[in-house]
Amino acid sequence: MRAAFLALSWPLESACAASRVRELGEALAATSDWGLAHAAAGLRVWTSTHAPLSLEAIDGDRGVLIGATFPMPGAPPCRELPDATPRQLIAELSRRRWGRYIALVASARGGETWVYRDPSGALPGFAWSLGDGLEVVGSAMTGLPAGVGPRWPLLNWDRIADFVAKPAVCATQVLVDDVVAVQPGEALRLGSTGMSDVVWSPSAFAGNPIDDLDAAADELRARVSACAASLVGGYDRAILEVSGGLDSAIIAGSLHTTGRTSRIVEAINIAFGRPESDEQAYATAVAARAGLPLVQRQHEPSALDLSDLEAFAREQRPSANAVDPKWDRDEIERIRETGAEAIISGQGGDAVFMQMAGAGIVADAWRVKGWSVLRDPVLANVARRTRRSVWEVLRSARAEAVGRAPPVEGLWSSLISREVRAATADLKPKWLREAENCGLGPGKQLHIHALARFFLNEGPSRRRHEADVLYPLFAQPVLEHALRIPTPALAGSSYDRAFARSVFADRLPECVLNRRAKGIVTVYFARLIANSLGWLRPYLLDGCLAEAGVLDRARLELALSPEHLIWAAKPSDILWAVSTEAWVRHWQTRVPDSRTAPRRL
Repeated sequence: MRAAFLALSWPLESACAASRVRELGEALAATSDWGLAHAAAGLRVWTSTHAPLSLEAIDGDRGVLIGATFPMPGAPPCRELPDATPRQLIAELSRRRWGRYIALVASARGGETWVYRDPSGALPGFAWSLGDGLEVVGSAMTGLPAGVGPRWPLLNWDRIADFVAKPAVCATQVLVDDVVAVQPGEALRLGSTGMSDVVWSPSAFAGNPIDDLDAAADELRARVSACAASLVGGYDRAILEVSGGLDSAIIAGSLHTTGRTSRIVEAINIAFGRPESDEQAYATAVAARAGLPLVQRQHEPSALDLSDLEAFAREQRPSANAVDPKWDRDEIERIRETGAEAIISGQGGDAVFMQMAGAGIVADAWRVKGWSVLRDPVLANVARRTRRSVWEVLRSARAEAVGRAPPVEGLWSSLISREVRAATADLKPKWLREAENCGLGPGKQLHIHALARFFLNEGPSRRRHEADVLYPLFAQPVLEHALRIPTPALAGSSYDRAFARSVFADRLPECVLNRRAKGIVTVYFARLIANSLGWLRPYLLDGCLAEAGVLDRARLELALSPEHLIWAAKPSDILWAVSTEAWVRHWQTRVPDSRTAPRRL
């Protein structure tokens, strides 16, 4: 990634570790790619010289903040905590600051260091040990000078199977042993082989709902405006993605309202060459209202390129974001031509503003209103949006309210084997498990589940090597506030994201405000796959994932037939599988299988 960091932590009493830190520091300096940004007792931090990250000391010499941070709206006064534990300092930090950051915090008397990743997950963090008490934290675990990277990474086939089966659940995990991915909102004690503590949880905010919806609307406007302005304000030149949908239009309108469009050099819209995915008229209206020049690019579903997949497989984890590189290349071209340093995206808004509809929304209303929900418009509205009768919705809502809802089929890939499906039956996002344990309503659980799925967007991509990618709608202040808005208010109308539409109505073009559908790209990606079947079929059918029993060959045969692609395609499952296949093929030639989770033969 463009803005990278690398930190070394070691016990002061270890002369051996200190000596190795000096050697590794010399190796990093010799590359000219890294600059020493912070030096303290038992801690060194380097950042990339191409795009140095900001650093800020925490409580004197207790640690360091890496990345951009901003004051939290309505934050409590700063407290002096001279004898605080790392966990207490991190909790205080999470209440007072938000941004794109990693925090490293040491105990008052030394001896241990904790690493915390902000809840939006905007800056990745991986940790591993080099022995002798020397611990490493970095924004990447690949592409590092010799001696700095993980010593014995081993392909963990249990994690690979989980990753293919339920990518949205495992989007922030690593697929090798001996490396730990720091999870958003969690603090990891270095050297603890993965022992972490939940500091920030969406359930804590969802369990404290807002009653005054007028006040909630005003605060949502203020937080989206502040977060968008703060994130963009860190760059002189940025590009705004404008899809033509509601979320990117809200970002464009908010930047215009706060006077930050002066930092936006242009808006970009990608058209996918199909009538059902054509968004250009809406994107043109959004850009015009915000006073931004619009660049439009047409994509045709030619074919996947195996060389592109193989080149990208060197990244630290597979990423479906990189399967079709035309989007990346268009944006990279605009980045280089305009000198932009960041890309602003509205992604995440569908989860935050709750685009989803389901009987769980009615179940949440039932909790508050009881049988009077029969007279509430939410029941008919959800029935209309889900195309079911009110009695079907009511029956499902009552079942969900008492925990008898069926499993969500959309979680699973349609291509996995029966054995993998059974092994991953109980695999859920940690945030969703916490919501269930806290007794949150089914609708709010659906909301939190959608938020957890967002981290698929944070996967590696080519454009992240050229510019920072910013998601203002997934910023911590927006997340915390949206979680407190009851789901019947967010998603209980007869059309999607009605609450957000009303809140930002004066910032949107009328054609976007009144729009009740969004262009779909399923046909584009199905054609992309169909045009690639000549090499794609043998690549997957005779590949590592099928050989290891992760993918089911019979299911693959069906999914990769032209007829199935026309009528019943799930192109995302195929794209995710081929991305992971390329990644495994690359890494199995460099590292062995895990001793505890080997390949299933």
